[in-house]
Amino acid sequence: MFGHTVRVYDLERTICDLFRSRSIVDPQDLQSAFQNYMRSAHTDLVKLMNYAREFRLVNVMRPYLEAVMPA
Repeated sequence: MFGHTVRVYDLERTICDLFRSRSIVDPQDLQSAFQNYMRSAHTDLVKLMNYAREFRLVNVMRPYLEAVMPA
């Protein structure tokens, strides 16, 4: 718009960006976004975990994954 570049990322990158900014994001919003992502038909856990490794978020995301994934 108006000659400005707008970067657009995929869902997995957006979820990782939320986790990276978790100190300024409301925990309830973070949890809700993650749950909605996991319910989505476009969930790609391999890509999500690759981003998590790249941004060093695996240990932070693990409790969220364990809470959502069936045993």
